[in-house]
Amino acid sequence: MLVVQAFTLLPGTDHGPSELAAATGLNIAVVYRILQSGITTSIFLRVPPGRYRLGPGAARIGMQAMATTPDATAARPVLERLSRVVDGFALLWVLSPYGGPRKAYAASAPGRYDFESFGLPLADLVEMGQSLRVGAAGRVIAAHLPPSLVSAILEQPLPAGAGPGTERAAAAFVTSLAGVRESGYAVSREEVPGWSAVAAPVMWGRTVYGAVSVVKPSSLMPEDLALPVAATTAAAERLTVLASGDADPYPLAG
Repeated sequence: MLVVQAFTLLPGTDHGPSELAAATGLNIAVVYRILQSGITTSIFLRVPPGRYRLGPGAARIGMQAMATTPDATAARPVLERLSRVVDGFALLWVLSPYGGPRKAYAASAPGRYDFESFGLPLADLVEMGQSLRVGAAGRVIAAHLPPSLVSAILEQPLPAGAGPGTERAAAAFVTSLAGVRESGYAVSREEVPGWSAVAAPVMWGRTVYGAVSVVKPSSLMPEDLALPVAATTAAAERLTVLASGDADPYPLAG
């Protein structure tokens, strides 16, 4: 497991036994034997010359683990409450690793808004919905990813429809992630044209599961964000409890 974990911490996707030995503190001969044993179960793939990457066997383990997390039915009451409190469009996004790190729609509580309210062409809406470079939810997820995946995010092009509030400089984007980790939430204004949002991370142990966000027209999002921030972080904390498999100690009322 130390060797598997090293692949998530080192930059890039392909690594040799010496790199993995240095990252894990294990003897290089031990690491080599571990890699060879993992090839038979597809945990690792050999990538010539003399390098390895995680394989479909590792993906199967992740898929099986993710199947135990709550579905949209469990999340929806939390999102509906957030939507009522903030009078906005509440959404749950989850991390999708396919084709590079992205976010995927999981559940929502529209309130008086819905996806059509954004007034964007479907292609632009889908592209921005998937991107971790645009919007508060994207930054919240990116802030809790290992550096190798943040680098992969920066290699992806910005969506064509990204608004004027989008942080376009790679260095500034990376710097902003530290602020998100420190504060526990992110705010976006005009990253989706005409809209502002607050988002907070949903964690699964020490791993980011996704993000809760609440979105409103920029003209209606208050300058004082105390209420949206408090309501969004509370919703994210509640979903973090549900993702862990624990019973919710504070059932929703009203």
